[in-house]
Amino acid sequence: MGRVEQVVSPDTADPRAGAESPYPLVWLRGGPEESRSLVQGLELVRHVAAGDVAEGWLCMIANGTAHYLSTFASDELLDRTYARDNQVFGVVAPVGVLRPDGDGTARIDGRWRFASGADRATYLAMGCVPVEGRRRSALLRRDLLRVDEPWAGPGLLATTSHTLRADDVHVDETDVVDLTDLPSDRPTGIYGDGELFLANMPGVPLGLAEGLLALLGPTVTGTSAWATTYSDAYSRCVLARHGVTDMLRDLDTLARNGRLKPFAPPLRAEFRALLSGAYHVALDAVLALAAACDTADPALRARLVTARRDGETMRPHGAMRSYLHGRSG
Repeated sequence: MGRVEQVVSPDTADPRAGAESPYPLVWLRGGPEESRSLVQGLELVRHVAAGDVAEGWLCMIANGTAHYLSTFASDELLDRTYARDNQVFGVVAPVGVLRPDGDGTARIDGRWRFASGADRATYLAMGCVPVEGRRRSALLRRDLLRVDEPWAGPGLLATTSHTLRADDVHVDETDVVDLTDLPSDRPTGIYGDGELFLANMPGVPLGLAEGLLALLGPTVTGTSAWATTYSDAYSRCVLARHGVTDMLRDLDTLARNGRLKPFAPPLRAEFRALLSGAYHVALDAVLALAAACDTADPALRARLVTARRDGETMRPHGAMRSYLHGRSG
C-alpha cells in the first residue's frame, strides 16, 4: 500500500512543465514505503532549490512533514489530511500546549515562529510541548491559526512565512499524532528519530550553490583569483553533498532492514554536526561566489545579489547551529 507519491523526481524533465506551482512538492498519497528514502528527498530538494531557493525550502518542509506523518499517523488520518491534494506543512518545534478536554477533543494554544509557507497550507502539523515524556503534533487547519506577525525568516524571502498563533483552538483528538514511539502496526518508516525531519535541510543551500555554480561556470577562465574561488567552491560543495548523501544512504539501509532506532545523544549530536557542516559549507560557497564574481552582466549581477541575500538569511537558522562554533548538538 503506497501513500507518498513524488510528483517529480530529479531525473525527470523540467519540473516547471505542466505544474500549477513553479515546482511541485511531495504529496502524501500512496504509501509509507514510497516515502522512506532520505536520499531521494535530498535529491528532490536540491533539484528544486537550484532553480528557486524559496520553493526548495517549501519542498523540504513539505517533504519532511510527509515523511514523519507517514510513519506515525494512522491510515485514516493520512487519507483525510491529504485528500484533494491538500498542501501540508509543519512546524515540528515543541511549542504548542495541548490540553485534552476528555470528550474526544483537545484544546491547543501556542505561538509558532517560522511557519514556512503558511499561506499555502491547508493543514499545518504543529509541534506541542511534551507531556509526561510524550511528543505530539496537532494537525490544524490553516484557517484556525492567526498571523501574529509576518516574518521574512531564513531562506523564506518568497514563501510568505509567518509567526502563527493558536488561542484555545479546539481539535478532535483523532487529529493529534503521537510521535514518541514508532507504531507497531505501521510499516517500518525512516523516522525512527524525529530529528530526521531535518535530513533534507542541507539540500536547500546545496541546491542554491549548485545552481549558482552552473550559472557562473561559463565566466571562469584562466588562473585568476575568480577561477580559484570558483574551483574551491565547486570542490567544497561536492564533498559536502557526498558526505551528507553517504550518511543518508546508510540510514536508508538501516530503515529498510528495520534497524533504524531513535538516536542516542552522541549519535544525535554527530548527525546534527554533519548536516550543519554541509549546510554551512554550501552557504559559504554561495557567499564566496557572490563576492568574487566581477561581472558587468546585469542579469548575472541581479542573480548574485539575490543569492547573497538568500545565503545571508539562511545562515542563522537555529536548527543548523554552526558546527564551526561547536554548537551542533
